[in-house]
Amino acid sequence: MGGITRLPGQGCQYHLGGHCLYEERLNPGYTQGWRCRVLSRWESAFDDFLARAESFGIKSDVAPDLWGRQFERMARDVFDCEQYVCCQAEGIPACLHESDGLCILMLPECSGRCCHYEVEEKQSSNG
Repeated sequence: MGGITRLPGQGCQYHLGGHCLYEERLNPGYTQGWRCRVLSRWESAFDDFLARAESFGIKSDVAPDLWGRQFERMARDVFDCEQYVCCQAEGIPACLHESDGLCILMLPECSGRCCHYEVEEKQSSNG
């Protein structure tokens, strides 16, 4: 007799590209390893910029322009991520694997329908 196989996880509200969002939805942001490395790097650079701007006494009306120029240079650099796949249809950082600040590929793989399986609610097209 063959082994028992689980039904696929498609249609589950926690299923995202073959990976499971359940643990992330339970404790949002708890597992830092699931965060998008590119966005994390940008956030860290912004925090560093703010600390330097404060140290140098840069006025708040000048800071956004300075950050804008620094960010443009930084965004043109090569991303520090081997998994990065450019997808212009996505928002910044325009990566196919990024969703809500998470790297989908870093989430646990979906093992199929499990005890956490919940049917994804479809948005009504009537408004």
